[in-house]
Amino acid sequence: MTSLSAPVMTSAPRLPLVPLIALAFSTFISVTIEMLPTGLLELMTVDLGATRAEIGWLMTIFAFTVVLTSTPLTALTKRVPRHALLVVVLAVFAVGSIASAFAPTYAWLVVTRVVTGLAHGVFWAVVASYISLIAPKELLTRAVSITLGGGAIAYVLGVPIGTALGQAFGWRFAFGSLAVVTLLVAVLLWFLLPRVNHLDDSYFTRPIALPDDSDEEAVPAKRVRFAQRSLLTVILLCVITLITMTAQYAFYSYISPYSLDVIGFPVETLSLVLFAYGIASAGGTALAGVFFTARPRVGLATGYGLMLIAVTLLLFAHDTTVALVALVIWGLGMGVLPPLLQSRILNAAPSRHRDLSSALYTSGFNFGIGSGALVGGLLLDAAGLVALPVFFLAMVGLGLVSALVLDAVLARRPLQQTS
Repeated sequence: MTSLSAPVMTSAPRLPLVPLIALAFSTFISVTIEMLPTGLLELMTVDLGATRAEIGWLMTIFAFTVVLTSTPLTALTKRVPRHALLVVVLAVFAVGSIASAFAPTYAWLVVTRVVTGLAHGVFWAVVASYISLIAPKELLTRAVSITLGGGAIAYVLGVPIGTALGQAFGWRFAFGSLAVVTLLVAVLLWFLLPRVNHLDDSYFTRPIALPDDSDEEAVPAKRVRFAQRSLLTVILLCVITLITMTAQYAFYSYISPYSLDVIGFPVETLSLVLFAYGIASAGGTALAGVFFTARPRVGLATGYGLMLIAVTLLLFAHDTTVALVALVIWGLGMGVLPPLLQSRILNAAPSRHRDLSSALYTSGFNFGIGSGALVGGLLLDAAGLVALPVFFLAMVGLGLVSALVLDAVLARRPLQQTS
């Protein structure tokens, strides 16, 4: 008697594309809300009677609010269902944007940025760990890239369109329009996000694999190694993130006046310049997901290298064509870094502390934004706009060296799997 048995069929892991795309819409909103003052800086300065540095410091206030509150608020809301919490913070974004649109004074606007910053910190702490719950661990970097792609598209569409709306109808109209879109995205999230029990012990004990410079969909099991999973590693990665974002936003926070006064772009082309930067940034994020998922070290070095080349060109550019090319290269390099840094944090995080690790990453990221906008404003007042790219180059170089040193140290440590 012959017995036949069907071969065991194993299906390749698949990404939950619909929820990830819905989350991408939410990151689009979050980044647009945070970055919109960079495109509306000149308009807000005139209307509110504030200086350029003061409008730039709105990003500092926003970011420092995130730094101070993201970790405690994440801890306080740890038992709230993740999908519901994400919808709530989107609603707060909408309220804050409406309040900003009606702000009669600069002080009022500061208060609205604080309120929005409270929600922003919780959003980024929750959204990263939520991705690790719904996406296959083998495709984590790709899932993060899809979600963060919404943030990259904010530079492509959100900030440039907001800038164009502000130039056509006033900066208040831009904030009001953003509030309406935010409410629509909140409704979208409510219906599309999976209901996941994030308190289930099985999620705490499930490791996240990190491919070592191999094709993540074809890597043999024995070639998959685990990241050095400790809060110390998370903190060191957060410091590198802080250095990088300080460099980025010391310069980018004042890209509008630099583009107009130093490079010489006509004011009517400003939104198109920001659009070109944003397109390149989105391309960088896609590049990270497609080519650097299994090669994170190469990806990080590529991102840092492109940023150094771009801003060096920008520093010595004598015509708008070269400057535009440099801005595109800058955007491409910057787009590569956030998904790789975020996925490395999730891989390094002890499994019971992914929310905390994400909150720490959010704090480091936003502390860099706030510090960058603050330092950039001080440099602007003290030494002028040309000091900003010099500071950028020094800090990005420091970030690159720090990342390479951390990789070298971790490569010498024995592999471990801690929860």
